[in-house]
Formats: sequence, C-alpha cells, structure tokens
Amino acid sequence: MGSVRDRLSCPSTRSVARQSGIASLRRIASLRRVARLCGVAVLAGVVVGAVGCSGGPRVLTEDKRVFIDRAIIERPVDLQVTTYIPSLTAPVAIAFETAPNDYAGSILLAEAGYDGRPAVFGFKPDGTRFNIYPAPRSIFAKILGKTEKIYGPMGGLALRDGEIFVSHRDANGDGMVSAFSYDGTRRTVVAGLPARGDFHVTDLAFHPTNGRLYFGVGAATNSGVVGLDNWQAGWAREHRDFADSPSVDLKLLGYRFDTRNPLGGLLGGDDIAVTAPFQGFGTSKRLRIPKSPTGKPSAAIFSISPGGGDLRVEAHGIRHPRGLAFNAFGNLFATNQGMELRGTRPVKDDPDTVLRIPPGSGTWFGWPDYSADLVPITDARFQPPASMIARTGYPEVSFLIDHSGSGLIRPDRQTLVRAVFPSLSGASKLTLVDEQAGFTASSGQILVALAGDRAPWATSGQTIRDDLGARIVRVDPESRQTVDFIYNTEQKPARHLGKRSIALEAPIDIKFGPDDALYIVDAGRITWDNGRPKPTRNAGRVLRVTLDE
Repeated sequence: MGSVRDRLSCPSTRSVARQSGIASLRRIASLRRVARLCGVAVLAGVVVGAVGCSGGPRVLTEDKRVFIDRAIIERPVDLQVTTYIPSLTAPVAIAFETAPNDYAGSILLAEAGYDGRPAVFGFKPDGTRFNIYPAPRSIFAKILGKTEKIYGPMGGLALRDGEIFVSHRDANGDGMVSAFSYDGTRRTVVAGLPARGDFHVTDLAFHPTNGRLYFGVGAATNSGVVGLDNWQAGWAREHRDFADSPSVDLKLLGYRFDTRNPLGGLLGGDDIAVTAPFQGFGTSKRLRIPKSPTGKPSAAIFSISPGGGDLRVEAHGIRHPRGLAFNAFGNLFATNQGMELRGTRPVKDDPDTVLRIPPGSGTWFGWPDYSADLVPITDARFQPPASMIARTGYPEVSFLIDHSGSGLIRPDRQTLVRAVFPSLSGASKLTLVDEQAGFTASSGQILVALAGDRAPWATSGQTIRDDLGARIVRVDPESRQTVDFIYNTEQKPARHLGKRSIALEAPIDIKFGPDDALYIVDAGRITWDNGRPKPTRNAGRVLRVTLDE
C-alpha cells in the first residue's frame, strides 16, 4: 500500500472506472490518463516517480521490516532474516558503493528487464532512491530521444572507481557490457557478444589484484544444436543463421539431426528440417566450424580492461556461467547450469556445478560433449527417454565433436569441479565468505544461490521435484562438501506454499554488504512461456541476513 501522497497522485483504476461510467471506451481512456499521470510524475522526479503507483521498491524503515520466523525460513544459529527491499520486478543483481563519493554506502540493484523495462537504481544510506537507468531527464530530452536505450535481460552488476558496470543486450540482441556514471551517462566497454540465443551476458566480477573485469556469455542453445525449442522461443526465427560459435576451430563427427520443419509446406518447403551442430536452424553443410572470427565465442568466460580493449577468453565450453566470484587470492569460481531435457538433443539429469577457473589458460570445460560436472555425455545417466530422441535419427546422445581433430583435451574433473548440485537447481550467483560478523564459522567457503528450475519448459513438460532450488547452499571448495545454509523449512518454493507466503522463491544473487550483512536477491515468481520469461511484477525483493542481536 503506498503512502497518502502516492494514493493522491496515482488514481486507482477503480475510481477511474467509477467516474467514466459503463462505456468501455471511456474506461480505457481513463486508464490511459492514469498511466500518463504516473509517467509525468517519473519525469518530474518527485516521490511518486521513485515509488511508483503500486508503492514500488523502497528500503523499509526498521519499524516496517518483517522478521521471518524459522517456521518459514531456516538458517544457521544466531542469524536472523528480514525483508529489506520489497516490490522489485525480476531483480537479478546487487552491488554496494564503497568508494568515497557522494553515493558512498549506497546499495544498487538491477532489474533484468524481462518485461521490456530493464532498470538500474540505488538507495542512499538514508533510503533516498536514485536512478542510473533509465536516467532522470526532462520531457524535452524524451521527445528528442537523447538517451541511448539498452535492452534486457541484464545479467550482472559491479562497481569500480565511481562507475556502475552492467551487462545487457542491444537493439539487435547482441550482448554488451556498459559502464554508467552516477549522472546516467554511459560508455561501452565491449559490444558484439553472441547473446541472441537462449542465454546472454551473465555475471560481472573484478579481479582483486590486476583489476580486470570478468564476465560470462552463455550458450546459444541447450546442447549445441538449434532446434524447435529455439524456434518456439523466437530467436531462431528472428536470427535464422545464429548458432553457437566456438573458441577454437572444430572438426565435427558428422551428426545431422532431423526435426519437424515449422515452415514445411510454405512455398514448397520440406517437412523435415535437418540441422547440424554449431549451425543455424535447418543448416547442415559443414563438418568444420571455424572459431569465432571476432574472438567472441559463446559459452565462455572473458576478461577485459575496465576501460575497454584487450579482450581475452579465460575459459570456454561452459554452457551457462551464471555467476562469477573471486576469493582474496584471486582464484576465480563460477557456477554452471547443466543441459536440460528439451530440444533436438535433450539431456537428462545434467547437474549444476561450481567450477574453479584456472587463470590465463583458456581451459575447455567440455560443453556440449561433457556434462556440467565434466562426465562424458555418452554416460547412461544422461540418456533421455528413447521416445524423445528417436525422431531425430539417433537412438542416444553422442559426442558431436572430434576432440582430437579439434585439439581439445578432456577436462579434468578432479581439479576443476568444486561442487555438484541436482539437475535443474538453477545455480546462480555466488559469494565468498571472509570474516563477516556472524559468518566466521564459514570463512573461506562459498555461498551459492539456487534459483530453481524452468519447468515445464526445461523438462519438455515432465514433472520434477519441487525442492530443487529456493535456497542458499554452502560449499567447502576443498572438501567439495555441500550443505543447505538458508532454505525454506517446508522444502518447497514460495509458489507452492500459498499466495501470501514470504518464503524463498528464486534467490538469484547473494552478496555481503560493507555492514557485514548478507543480502539475498530473490527474483520472485517467473513463469516460462516457450522459453520466454514472464516475471510477476513487484514479486521480487531483497532479504537481509544479520547476527541475531
């Protein structure tokens, strides 16, 4: 419920409908006037613009924060969990300003923009909101189109030297990393990244000693072959030649997959589309795939100078490097989400993982011929039901690449894998525990946010367990032991616990603030329409975990 000022400035749809009578055209016109009123408030930069007609994101004052009981969310002894910032829409990342400037002590957030409205904004220590993108601007600037637009989904957020670095897409669907100043001006760090497919540019992290910016780019496809799942998601229709691009020259084994041709019968088109790996939908001409001519492969982790330039591939063959984090010694860890039971080459029970990324080696991590935990995908555990794959022309999932002919070395599972989670856990962002008050018993360990699955999209409609995600887990990178750290007591995401549940739904980012508190970004409920995310407005939030005083 908004403040008195909110209610006065933003008329309710009920009052508008009452005033406009029973004529539907008049009701529609009134609703449009409401939208214009709120839009003008945003341009004016008044409180209504910051809070929004529905109340909007805000830092709750201490008397308004909800302490969440252990009957709802379990956590270690002496820790308490509170709701800190409510009413977010698909928040994806959090960061904190520690530089000595006018925004010192601020908390910054990025909303993914699944609904077409990506946003970056923050709150000063006194709770005052400020916008980074879209930047505050006059109505004349809006009319003249002076602000360069960015597109979602956003993936990562990181701060350095008074700049806000974010990853996103451009108007053509290509991936970018941009650096914003607090006045809203923007510069491009890197562009032209292969992000038109299933996944996009992911997390951002600065190396603690050399200062380079690291980021991930996900794969275009589920498992190396453009299929009907990608056609249904829309991008294979819009970008007919787009496919995964490798970091090295590949020699393929010659597999060509048959699927129904969605254009069959139109203008004499064939009923069957034949698609080979690393090629656009319906294309199967090549046995050799050249490495990315731009030096920007998909399914990879990169580093770059924060000023732009000197782009390097740090690792490749990582399907979806969702989260990145360094420890104090400069060792890089990344989450990786395994292949799913969908598309032309469905894979069963591929787990999610935490990987150690060796510095400067450009290590190949095996995708799409090895699982996320670096087991050959030919293993029986990964084989889908025969009925799902027989129509493609092959009875089982096999290697796609001639590894020897491509100069690829089998990834070393023992040295590279640091944690394994169940398939479809949704391993997302991660953070390293240092000496934060209340967390010293976990010092040196890794906390990972598990956001959960994308069923039924990711499972081809098959039913799965409900307790795969919706939790924070603790990983010992040396022993590789994994334990639940903060989780729903009933072991189910909030959507299965009633409309008013304040349990975890989809924790996607987790960071320690300068106050030693642990902040959890919960994206809220997101449904999947043929691979397209549909967020529930205002369902996301930030939770704050502190020592129970």
